[in-house]
Amino acid sequence: MFKLKKLIFFTILILFLTNHTNADTKTAILDLDYILSNTKIGKNTFKELERIESEKIRALKSEEKNLKNQENKILASKNIISNDDLNKKIKEFQVTINNFNKIKNSEIEKLKKKRSEEILKLLGLINPIIQKYMEENSISIILDKKNVFIANKNNDITKKLIMLIDENLN
Repeated sequence: MFKLKKLIFFTILILFLTNHTNADTKTAILDLDYILSNTKIGKNTFKELERIESEKIRALKSEEKNLKNQENKILASKNIISNDDLNKKIKEFQVTINNFNKIKNSEIEKLKKKRSEEILKLLGLINPIIQKYMEENSISIILDKKNVFIANKNNDITKKLIMLIDENLN
């Protein structure tokens, strides 16, 4: 009989302790990509990045077009000049193409790095606002929406955070 009372006591004790720990955890979800692309500061950042990227792409395409014209000139002169001169021009052109490809890859890497830096800077500005919102609303955990299988729509704080960010970062 004593063992049964002990078992009941520990079972009740465990039930009370587990309910208490679950009551303290308030969870919310947000769509970080949506926040980054729909806040005013995020729109401006991405608009500027797209402008820079389109300028670089336009310049690279222009250079590619010039190289294509140069290649066509070399091919057109194939029957007019000697084989030695043709081989020399082809080798020079290959060096030019290799240099262009190195520059192109370098520019693409610079653009990727710039995009990453700007997104990190944007996250650095947004993060304190999200943390303040968490403290004010006693939220313990915020999860990104893309990592959540299913959740109550009432836990989604994306729109509220967009309004807060727009108010605080203007």
